[in-house]
Amino acid sequence: MSTETLPDHVAEHLVRDFNIYNPPGIEGDFHQAWATLLAEDDSSPLVWTQENEGHWLPTRSSIVEEILTDYSRFSSRSIILPKSHSADHGLLPTTIDPPEHHFYRKTLNHSMAPAAVNAMGENIRSIVASLIDGFVDKGGCNFTQDFADILPIRVFLSMMDLPEDDIPQTKYWTDQLIRPDGTITFADALQNLKDYIAPYVDQRMGKDGTDMLSRMINGQTNDRTLTREEAIKLSIQVFIAGVDTVVNLLGFVFLFLAKNAQHRAQIIEGEISVAEAVEEILRRFPLVTVAREVTEDIEFHGVQLKAGDMIAAPTPLAGMDNTFTPNAEDVEFGRKRGNSLTFGRGAHTCPGKNLARIELRIAIEEWLRRIPDFHVDQSRDVSFSSGIVGVVNELNLRW
Repeated sequence: MSTETLPDHVAEHLVRDFNIYNPPGIEGDFHQAWATLLAEDDSSPLVWTQENEGHWLPTRSSIVEEILTDYSRFSSRSIILPKSHSADHGLLPTTIDPPEHHFYRKTLNHSMAPAAVNAMGENIRSIVASLIDGFVDKGGCNFTQDFADILPIRVFLSMMDLPEDDIPQTKYWTDQLIRPDGTITFADALQNLKDYIAPYVDQRMGKDGTDMLSRMINGQTNDRTLTREEAIKLSIQVFIAGVDTVVNLLGFVFLFLAKNAQHRAQIIEGEISVAEAVEEILRRFPLVTVAREVTEDIEFHGVQLKAGDMIAAPTPLAGMDNTFTPNAEDVEFGRKRGNSLTFGRGAHTCPGKNLARIELRIAIEEWLRRIPDFHVDQSRDVSFSSGIVGVVNELNLRW
């Protein structure tokens, strides 16, 4: 790799050829590709890549955890790589730090409270059952298109009271923010989402609606409500999370279950609860890679960082890092000690984690009730994509 434009404070021996959107070996396994970063010793706790305008990469999950929790040195004002894309982002509350962050986070927490999410349980179960019943007698399905791409989005749009007919277009814009393919600019994709959500915000602000969007934009926190601009930005951030993250978690969860009959049997025979199984599978398959901006010149784990440097926080490392969780690569139901970064850490821990858990739990329960024995269709390749959120591109199952 050329180091002609290497920043003065970056030593050449720390440079790695690593692109977060195309890590080495991504065609075979998403998490194994990320695991090529893991250090076997403490000699290189941080490395530098020239890709995506240049940024730091940690090689230990404990350092990822440190970055996510230390907002004074690692700011969320820039969370997208390359850094130039962060200037177009500006969504709430992901791009602001405490204490200003607290107001928006409280607003979100009220909307995503466990009681509100749990109340969705029967509706989620009905959607899951109807989807499975639509293909169970066929002996196989394209799991991605027939189930994973539909379930979380239908649940989310039901919660937000938005039309299901808008799914294809809005998902395309969302994908271009998280895994851009060059067909539209980051800024244009974001603007399209703003233009889409703004009329719904205008329609519902100041009204007593019971849907999640109405409750979120009209709720009072610290004796004030959101402004129109704040409501639009917060709604888009919730929309992006709602139509993408759980979709991709489902892909990795069911790919694992399809390949591991013994683990399925533990669930079916009641040796382990579905909720416990979900926690361990989540621990093993984290997907999200956000970034942070260094706020001041510091020495961090023996490496000199400069104010303005970007540093990635790749949670996928945690599913493979034996220094973070013993025998991390092994899925051990009933594990007594398992560190997880799947929903992040610190002030920006995913507010939708309770909704994700209940969707995954119900999906597994209803699937195993109807299709206890299934496997990956060997006639179709399984491939992966990387980005802010990792993806199983297409998963075909047979039974």
